[in-house]
Amino acid sequence: MPIIRRFFAFLSACGIAASILAYIFSFFGAPVDKVLPWGILLIPGWMLLFAPIFALEYPASRTASFAWRGFARGMPSWVAPCSWVLSVIAIFNFVWFAMHAGLGVPAIVDGQYVLDSRGRILKALTQAEYFTLKEGELRASASMMIYFYFVPMMYWWYRRNHQQTH
Repeated sequence: MPIIRRFFAFLSACGIAASILAYIFSFFGAPVDKVLPWGILLIPGWMLLFAPIFALEYPASRTASFAWRGFARGMPSWVAPCSWVLSVIAIFNFVWFAMHAGLGVPAIVDGQYVLDSRGRILKALTQAEYFTLKEGELRASASMMIYFYFVPMMYWWYRRNHQQTH
């Protein structure tokens, strides 16, 4: 059903666009506390777009290599390398955030900027440090969502009917 595939590809593209906007806004002092909750809504959207892929490609979708190259079977040769590049960017942003935040997350506790770990304050932060870490958190989340939405977008855009490919 080409119309459904195109609709799923469009929804995936919208997820990527929203994530790219969040990533860009994180460099311009975006109100991270207002952007991040909306970004959390992208996770169930991605799951809804990926669940049919998992079902249609079962049992191949259960293999470890499916996310790296299995999904790109029958697609242009640039799809899998683009996926790898996006995953490296997401990993880089996550590692940057983890190195700067350590074992905690930036939070506001009793009106003070702190690095919090499950209710335990690890370090007091300045306002500038807090916003830098929150922006890093937003970039890490947005880059992961870009990578996550790329796979379903490419799958639904380039997917062929199984009758045509077999």
